[in-house]
Amino acid sequence: MKDSVSVHFWGTRGSVPCFSGDKVRFGTNTSCMEVRWGHRERIVFDAGTGIIALGNQLHKTDLLESGPLHLFLSHFHWDHIHGLPFFKPAYDRRTRMVIYGRGGVEKVFTGQLLAPFSPIPLEALAARIEYVQIGGVMEVEDARVEPFEVHHPQRCFGFVVEVRGRKIVYATDTEPDGGRLDAQLQERAAGADLLVMDSNNSVEEASDRKGWGHSTWRDCVRVAKKAKVGQLVLYHNDPFHSDTVLQRKERLAQKRFPEATTAYDGLLLSL
Repeated sequence: MKDSVSVHFWGTRGSVPCFSGDKVRFGTNTSCMEVRWGHRERIVFDAGTGIIALGNQLHKTDLLESGPLHLFLSHFHWDHIHGLPFFKPAYDRRTRMVIYGRGGVEKVFTGQLLAPFSPIPLEALAARIEYVQIGGVMEVEDARVEPFEVHHPQRCFGFVVEVRGRKIVYATDTEPDGGRLDAQLQERAAGADLLVMDSNNSVEEASDRKGWGHSTWRDCVRVAKKAKVGQLVLYHNDPFHSDTVLQRKERLAQKRFPEATTAYDGLLLSL
């Protein structure tokens, strides 16, 4: 469809990339999701190792010359930023990037390239990069992006994207708090075509991980049903959960919310 909106998941794990034979179907890379519409318009959320493959693809095309690449960082924990030093477009003079994050976002990115952490000097960043502090509703191309705080240590943001009549809610790294932030997530998710939500913990693990800032599939289903969303994607999968564990999580979620899907690297949705 000419006016369709695509959502591409480039990285869907939390914490660290995982590589083993029992973790093939659902992928190995950490958080990165792309929303794309039109021919060249795109917004990227988070820069885990999944952004490396996205960068490799963009680097092979003429899309870098078409306009700025907009990257929103939910927070600065490693699994949401550690793909940035390996993002090829950042070293290409054709690239214009706008990186959105809370205060200090420039230091977070450039700090990864300082000795002794990296052999690559800052001068190698050939892209024209603008850093923007998150705050209030932002107009990005012809999309509307609204940040909202979610419950996670050291502060984290979710995002509502409204574009071409679609509503997408990205809520990674969040834990039920039984209070204001829960109510805010529920409100932001209301009527969304797509809710992408943290489901890092199994139900059995949740009590031992209290305070880590993550949810279970049950938490996701509860929000999705109450908000009456169209589709639910279970995101930020635990890196130590095998394909079997994630398949079981998906089946359990689908019994209560049939339009639920467990995210995997390469998942492409059309809204």
